[in-house]
Amino acid sequence: MLINYVMGIDLGTTNSAVCLWKEGEAVLIPNQWGEVLTPSVVGLDEQANLIIGRTARDRLQTHPGLTQASFKRYMGTEVLLTLGSRQFRAEELSALLLRQLKEDAENWLGQKLTRAVITVPAYFNDVQRRAVKNAARLAGLDVMRLLNEPTAASLAFGLLENREQKYLTFDLGGGTFDVSVIDMFEGVVEVRASSGDIRLGGDDFSQAIVQWMLSQHPELKTSPPGLAAELLAKAETMKQTLSHAAEAEASLEWQGRRWNWTLTEGQLAACCQPLLMRLQHPIQQALHDARFSLQDLDHILLVGGATRMPLVRQTVARLFGRFPRHDLHPDEAVALGAGIQAGMVMADAAVEDIILTDVMPFSLGIEVIKRHGNQIEPGFFLPLIERNTFLPVSKSQTVNTVSDNQPSILLKIYQGEGRRVQDNVFLGEMSINVPPRPAGELTVDVRFTYTLDGLLEVECRYDGSPMTARMVIEKVPGQMSEEQITASLQMLAGIKQPPRERYENRELLARCARLYERLLGDERAWIDRLTTEFEQALESQDPRRIASSKENAERFLQQYAEDAL
Repeated sequence: MLINYVMGIDLGTTNSAVCLWKEGEAVLIPNQWGEVLTPSVVGLDEQANLIIGRTARDRLQTHPGLTQASFKRYMGTEVLLTLGSRQFRAEELSALLLRQLKEDAENWLGQKLTRAVITVPAYFNDVQRRAVKNAARLAGLDVMRLLNEPTAASLAFGLLENREQKYLTFDLGGGTFDVSVIDMFEGVVEVRASSGDIRLGGDDFSQAIVQWMLSQHPELKTSPPGLAAELLAKAETMKQTLSHAAEAEASLEWQGRRWNWTLTEGQLAACCQPLLMRLQHPIQQALHDARFSLQDLDHILLVGGATRMPLVRQTVARLFGRFPRHDLHPDEAVALGAGIQAGMVMADAAVEDIILTDVMPFSLGIEVIKRHGNQIEPGFFLPLIERNTFLPVSKSQTVNTVSDNQPSILLKIYQGEGRRVQDNVFLGEMSINVPPRPAGELTVDVRFTYTLDGLLEVECRYDGSPMTARMVIEKVPGQMSEEQITASLQMLAGIKQPPRERYENRELLARCARLYERLLGDERAWIDRLTTEFEQALESQDPRRIASSKENAERFLQQYAEDAL
């Protein structure tokens, strides 16, 4: 019987991974290289063929104009990223990556997959979460749930330990930083509070090293893009070396000159000190909101590739007064949690007793005007849902008109904790027409509903109206319109993939491999020869040769019952 699987996808800044809940356990899926981590890098080769993952990452330094990485940081913005002569939004590059992850999982499993749980940073706002859903839609995926990354890691850790405990998940990835305080009891994984910084990650530590390198040799500050990419690669290598050595060296040759650097642990700590300081506030806020003290915590759990840095581990140990735990692979924990959540969506009996709760990591509200006597002052923030409220949640607030015969009310929606809206993040606005009344006489009930996916719905009803209108947020900066999504679908479908990477060809090679394992003697020799001919045809990229060898292989496969393959 064909199982309707749900993929668990960790869509990371540096690496991404896919996990399936299969036969009662979370299984990480290998890509075409046999690796469970796929670098989140998209590029084009010289023939404008699409390349993704390790091959693209290897060209970051040599072909910076044809390769893009760390595009997750631009999700939900209108920033355009260049690949060759074309420009892409972060959603479109993410869609290409998701499409590759989907194909890898399909090839491994041997069946089509369309449903997914996708992880996102806990501090992603509504626009960024919608951007992730749009990227999945462009990749042909139906998102069953968006899952916060530290919550996913906590779920994986909780299933591993499966006992009553309280712990803090410290998730420092390539581009984002998240903290969650977890209370686990009687099969319940309860997120008590979350906080974070979506502009802080391992990439920032690499950039800090680059700035230190430039401070040592200021003449390199005007270097071309190709050299800048090489400097970043040198910085990342030194960062990795300092994970197991007291100092790291790098050298660079350019235009007949040679530059050398020696970076010590102390120098790394000094140049990264501002970043280390930024780690403290989200931790303090999460503990405060959870009403936990350091002594209440049984464990500190490290997640994310950047937590491999001894500098980070030392900082965490110093902040908490104890050594953190890293039982789970830091790059795989989030994907494993996504796979467990996928099993829960599939209602698998092995995880039916697990209950996962989550919280909203930021406050949501609207702009209001305050009246001081005869004076009115705009720009104040009125929270409807406060941060770290348990999800799902639905809350309402009543507001009044401020002008006589006011024809409409403009609701401006913000995320943040500031008293003034100018200190918060603008998410969008919507307008509701109202009947003309004297100032203050007409009231409007505004209801915010925040789902487990972290998506916001707004409903409005003015006094005396029998109808409740669900309002769609419009004019949201960075959000793709339906027209843009349609155009992107057409554009992405037209991007060329090398013939070997196309799903139908990879699936045929997989069928040939399975039949080879089954057969013996002359029959095995025949399928070996046909497979070799097809592989060589794919390498030639000659459409006629590919079609001919493909037909020969399929004709041979048809001689055997499909269910026996």
